[in-house]
Amino acid sequence: MSFHNTAVLLIGSLLIGTGAIAQQAPDSAATAKKKKYAPKISGVIQAHYLEEFNTNGDTIRDPGGFRILRARLTAKGKVSKNVTYEVMIDPRAPEPRGLLRDAFVGLQHIKDQEIRIGQQKTQFGWENRQSITDLYTVNRAEMSDGVSRGENLRDIGIGIIGHINLNDRWRIEDAATFTNGTRINVAGPFDFNPKKALWGRLGVRYKQDALELNAGGSFGTGGFRRLGADLIDPVDDIYSDFTSYGVDAQLEHKWFFIAAEYGAGEEVVADTLFDAPLGYQALLAVKTKWKAGPVVRYDSYQDEWSVWTFGLYYGEKNAPLRVLLNYMVRSGVTDIPEGHDDRLYVQLQVVF
Repeated sequence: MSFHNTAVLLIGSLLIGTGAIAQQAPDSAATAKKKKYAPKISGVIQAHYLEEFNTNGDTIRDPGGFRILRARLTAKGKVSKNVTYEVMIDPRAPEPRGLLRDAFVGLQHIKDQEIRIGQQKTQFGWENRQSITDLYTVNRAEMSDGVSRGENLRDIGIGIIGHINLNDRWRIEDAATFTNGTRINVAGPFDFNPKKALWGRLGVRYKQDALELNAGGSFGTGGFRRLGADLIDPVDDIYSDFTSYGVDAQLEHKWFFIAAEYGAGEEVVADTLFDAPLGYQALLAVKTKWKAGPVVRYDSYQDEWSVWTFGLYYGEKNAPLRVLLNYMVRSGVTDIPEGHDDRLYVQLQVVF
């Protein structure tokens, strides 16, 4: 082969190769972008066994058994640098309305702040704002259901969650949600209550090495609708205005975790005080090098219901595999003066 032919062949090969590379470059960039913004799928499965013990002396005991407490799937990701999304579903939800848990768009155009638009948790207190995978108990406290939320823990609206750094150790934490009403997954004028609701928490965090301290105050205002004897016809329903307030504090250390919160408020119907919810709880979890330890919690609601929970846990917060054992001593319920029967829960949790 002559030098001329060889040169032509070499130049042709280079041109073809360069064209191929140039042709692949946009595809590679598109693939990288697509991969960068691909949704991340995660989830949790919680299965437990419940056994009741006839401790109140009425000879009546609910049968024990297995249950899938939660089976949730979450998809989250980005559509651009400052726009995210999150969708969570739970097919095991006890009512169809609860199938869709979270469904919101997040905007991060403000430093260290996220504006959420869509269905989300209402911001009040400590426990309700935590993921269930991070808690040391199988069930949330009674006060979390009765004082620290509306009809449900989630609703459709707009919220903001974030913090303001003061220095390397201190920061201010802020959170607020403005929602349609107080019931999950009901839109616009068809919400369970026509009044809007506002929930919020303002707190501080101190962190140094293995020590972290959080404390804050919360508020809530809006409207409830209490169903009458006829669950379908709203003619006998009772509408009320509510206000709620609370304080909470948590202390996290290498060897222990302590949390406490208090919540109270009032409901007013036609300028008459209808109800005044009140509750509080305190929890202690001991940490060890084996990622396991004991837990104790006291929970009181309306000064009529109190629960001691004694337990053990294996697995740190949000660990892929976690086991919780809770023994609940329940007493002081008005309809059963001696209290409900004690309960034993053994729960297996897998996070993926």
